[in-house]
Amino acid sequence: MRFPHLFEIVAGLALVAGLAAPAATAQTVISNETLMTTTFVVNKQVATARCGQSGCRSRAPIFAAIPVTCPAAIGQTCTFHISLDAKISLNNGWPTFYQFLVDGAAPTIGPTAADGTYIFQDNATTLKGLPLRQSFPASVVATVTNSSSNDHTITVYLGCVDSFRLGGCETTADSRSMRVDVFEP
Repeated sequence: MRFPHLFEIVAGLALVAGLAAPAATAQTVISNETLMTTTFVVNKQVATARCGQSGCRSRAPIFAAIPVTCPAAIGQTCTFHISLDAKISLNNGWPTFYQFLVDGAAPTIGPTAADGTYIFQDNATTLKGLPLRQSFPASVVATVTNSSSNDHTITVYLGCVDSFRLGGCETTADSRSMRVDVFEP
């Protein structure tokens, strides 16, 4: 016996009963913007975030401060799309993060925490004594407004937190690259 319209009937009943999927309210859509410039940055020097006390938190810059220009007039805005890829070595399962700051503050839109933190690994463990090294990408969006200048600064840190209270944490960034696309409305 076949029920060719069974799916439509069940879907209709779910809609009537209020079981439809909720709308995504935390989503931001940015459209009709024009790509104005792109900045590429590559760093092959090792950067290590390390602390040696139980429950500590450490961070280290993985790039020098990156100047980015918003070509819009004073009082106008630009959108920065920041794409990062870094080869990270982990030695334990503590939380490991990037911290993105645009003009010294967390990027608006994000997705980051209020302090710019972007956790990319948490509770991933390796065999004791065998570090894990892999690529950890991140993508962040920031809206900037030109106040007295159209020059802005992006800083990116690598960090770790000894949340297991094991006497410290350590993580290392080997080679990494970042791309910053600047868009105008």
